[in-house]
Amino acid sequence: MPIILTERSIRDAEAVARRLQVALAPVLTLPAVEGKRAATLVSELGVGRMTCQRIMSLTKIPADAESPGAELLVDLPGVGGLREFLDAVVEAGAARSSLTEAFAAVDAFEAYLRDLGLSQTGFASALSLFHDTTDEDRLRDRRAKLFEATSAITGQAADLTTSMMAIRPSSHGAFNYEQIAVRGYAGMRARGSAMPIRLPMNMAFSDFRNVTSEEAAREPQKLIEAFCTRPLPSIDARTIKSRHLAHIINPEHIPAGEPFDCFAIQHNQWNVDEPGDHKAIWLYVDYPTRHCIFDMYLHRSMEAHLKVHGDSHLWGTSLLAPPEDLWMTRFADQMRFSELGPGTAGAGSAIYGRHAELAAHMFDDQGWNADDFVGFRCEMELPVWRSGLSLVMTSR
Repeated sequence: MPIILTERSIRDAEAVARRLQVALAPVLTLPAVEGKRAATLVSELGVGRMTCQRIMSLTKIPADAESPGAELLVDLPGVGGLREFLDAVVEAGAARSSLTEAFAAVDAFEAYLRDLGLSQTGFASALSLFHDTTDEDRLRDRRAKLFEATSAITGQAADLTTSMMAIRPSSHGAFNYEQIAVRGYAGMRARGSAMPIRLPMNMAFSDFRNVTSEEAAREPQKLIEAFCTRPLPSIDARTIKSRHLAHIINPEHIPAGEPFDCFAIQHNQWNVDEPGDHKAIWLYVDYPTRHCIFDMYLHRSMEAHLKVHGDSHLWGTSLLAPPEDLWMTRFADQMRFSELGPGTAGAGSAIYGRHAELAAHMFDDQGWNADDFVGFRCEMELPVWRSGLSLVMTSR
């Protein structure tokens, strides 16, 4: 079973690497070594070629270079090879006392590996695993491969999945909150044999439970035609199991595989008694998508009492954990969370040039004043397919 290195392990490795580099630098200036090629040292010192080559690679590091990383412990010879080289330099005439710090640095290297319970080869594998799980470029490359695979399997993919909403207190009869929600796709593609595109609005949770249909009054979705590709796709409302209503985008008039944009808007009212300290809104990544943007605008009267943060989890878990505490399904590779500030001035995105315009339309459609709201955003490039992005609100 591979050992997973911690941040502290890496810092310790870097300290060992720095000590080795500093301690070996004077050795490379000794008469038995300085100015000689690795092949010459092999014959004169009687040390293996690979050991000499790996040690002499230190001479290629610029004097003004940054301190070596943990990778130096992989690039240098192992503990045995380093000691063999230093002993050979002593036998060639160098005073052993001049190599005291070099031998001590090798001892520290050995102690570090012993504390980890790893050989040098094992450390190299663990270090590679560490970078695989922390390096942004490697993480993105893996998500890109997942995007390509799932796009091929499902026959569906989008350049952008976006969702935005505005929530404010309501005094309309039996409801205490109301919401405007926008959901849509830009650059969506679907093969002819693929399933139609579902256009769900966001799931809401309050005090670790789903806000049920009985607690919400949802108006019909309608296309935002000014942002949709023509010919217009259509919204097909289907009843599932006599209870749940599914909104399906039918791209039958769009040539198979051709990219199209589709956005819809919906006004909802909720009746949530005593919402409690924890609330969450979820965006599920139903289709492989290159970019995902999830915006939420809270009325100032709500925002003043709430702290907001973002999270990303496995989609559709059946584990009995509250949605705001899904530590069992949380992805380590998280999205970017940011505060957009008041109104829609910060709603723009380089990913979709009309994003700010779409946000303004959301408010204008219902005659709400955008300046009465404060925005928050989760966004991610190549999100994990079937993951869920969550904006979680907790009481201040």
